[in-house]
Amino acid sequence: MEENKTEIVLWHEFDGPGDTSIEVLEEICRLYSVRHGVQVTPEVMYITELTDRLNQIKETQQGPHLALVPADMASYAGNGLYSEVPAGMFADALTEDVLATMRLNGVQYGVPVLRGNHLVVYYNREIFANPPTAWEAFEEAAERLSALGIVPVAADLKQSFWMIPFLSAFGGWPVEADKPNVVSPEVKQALHFIKDCMDRGVLASLDGSHALLEQFIDGKVGAIICGEWIYNHLDKHMGDQLAVCQLPVIEGRQALSMSSSIGLIYPNQSLSSEEREHILAFTHFMLSDECQTMWADQVQRIPAREEALNRLAASASPSKRMILSCLEHTRPMPIEPFMLHVWGALIAGLNELPTGSPEQALRAIERTIQESLSTVRS
Repeated sequence: MEENKTEIVLWHEFDGPGDTSIEVLEEICRLYSVRHGVQVTPEVMYITELTDRLNQIKETQQGPHLALVPADMASYAGNGLYSEVPAGMFADALTEDVLATMRLNGVQYGVPVLRGNHLVVYYNREIFANPPTAWEAFEEAAERLSALGIVPVAADLKQSFWMIPFLSAFGGWPVEADKPNVVSPEVKQALHFIKDCMDRGVLASLDGSHALLEQFIDGKVGAIICGEWIYNHLDKHMGDQLAVCQLPVIEGRQALSMSSSIGLIYPNQSLSSEEREHILAFTHFMLSDECQTMWADQVQRIPAREEALNRLAASASPSKRMILSCLEHTRPMPIEPFMLHVWGALIAGLNELPTGSPEQALRAIERTIQESLSTVRS
């Protein structure tokens, strides 16, 4: 067989052993390469490396033809030299609401392939007989479970995305009036709550790519707050032990997750390159009913196309239906460019929290956001 002379490189994040989505992505790339004579080569990397490399493209002038990224990375359009998506090109495949998740200041910088990307509660039926839909369930079980060496609930509280449910439960949100809003009474309340729960052994912070999943699967943690993207991995390892519920009510208020999409972006002005037609043709293939069904059936992700989503909802297991229904308790993820600085500031506070006070953590957030934004302005 003659080798493919044209190559398209696609960057994609890899989030550890639990990230089974890579299986479908590699299969889609292989299918397209065989059928169309264009080699599509996926390059996988951790999210931190992907973020850094996209933001260096303006300086290096080096980048892939495409990248499959969370929607908020559309905000890196300036540093990543993203091509604009041709107006109306994918309107027949995706609804306006879905397309809007990767639109910044009226400009379409990405094409959603998957949707959801939200946090839910996974719990072990053998540890919690009933869904822990209120934080009191973890509090009430803490003494009994601690005696057995089990942590009631865990999350990756080194990552700012995991702080959002706690912040929202105290009425906060990281953006207000189109500006960062991370130095607020609500942020302080959330930090106090997290710190108190961690100190009392009700809540643990574990690395989301490894320890969080491993200890939950091993029965050392009763419940975890984690993303819909990890469901397939947990389902394979836990079977009937696994159940899903919405994020808990905390002190009388429903915790909310952000939701968004995962989609294709076109760095380094790739749609102005000689490979433009191949890149767009591959994008259409990713949105085909065949590929959208592969994401749903093989790794239990949430497809962007309405028809594929409806079929998934009709045939899904009770746990998968719960994951879909949890979208009702979400807010759209902001994708303004300043969010990069917001996430960094919240991480600075969370890193301070285990050994410092909530007040010290809040000061770290304030210091980091001020320094970060002042650097941008200068």
